Parts: sequence; C-alpha cells; structure tokens
Amino acid sequence: MAIFETSEQLYSYISELFAEIATLPEAQETLKSLTLSVQFNYTSPECTMTLTAANGEYSIVRGVCDNSNPDVELTMTGDVAYRFWTGELNVMGAITTREIGVNGSLGKVMRLAPLIKTAVRYNRERETGCDS
Repeated sequence: MAIFETSEQLYSYISELFAEIATLPEAQETLKSLTLSVQFNYTSPECTMTLTAANGEYSIVRGVCDNSNPDVELTMTGDVAYRFWTGELNVMGAITTREIGVNGSLGKVMRLAPLIKTAVRYNRERETGCDS
C-alpha cells in the first residue's frame, strides 16, 4: 500500500514540513543564500509542486509555477518522496538508479543540500517525537 493515497495527502505532508522548518534559524540562514526554483513531479499519487526560494523567503506552489521555468525538475514516486524527506533514501544512489529523475543542473540541486539536511533532521525528530 502506498504511503500517500491522494495527491492532497502528499501536498499537505510536504507543505507542512516546509512551513515548520522555515521557522528554524538554520533553515532561515540557508534560505538567505538561495535563489532557486525546483519543480517536484510526483507519481503515485500524481502531484506537482514548485519550490521557489529567493531573498531569504520561499514559497511552495501546488502545480507548475506560471512565472518562470524551474531551474531543476525532480521526478519521483510519493513513496520515494517520503523516504527522501525522512532520510531513509541514499539520494545520490536514487539519482543513479533513476528512482529520482533530474532534469536540470545537478549542481543547482546540490545548493539545496543544507535545506534538505535541515528538513530531514527536523522531520525525523517530528516523526519519532525526539528532540535530539
């Protein structure tokens, strides 16, 4: 059985995660240095989200952003997304085996690494109820 049965569940999960980590000082610091647009294309369930970070702020838009082409597109299933955001996935291995498809510069994706690490650490703590 899939972790996310509907696109609304997947969208809510990721939107809530980003809303919560945006309050963390290390995430705010990382956001100050980013100017990037990443489109996440999910399958099973079908869902597209666009993360845009600029001037120390970010937005997550459900669907494709109308105002610009994303710098990078990442494509994965909802289950892979869950493993990605909980740190259960070797991201480089998933890219190599094409569990995660990348369209655009891998270098630009790497600029997201500090924010992703913060999100994964926070998400693990949130899901286990630990404050390590």
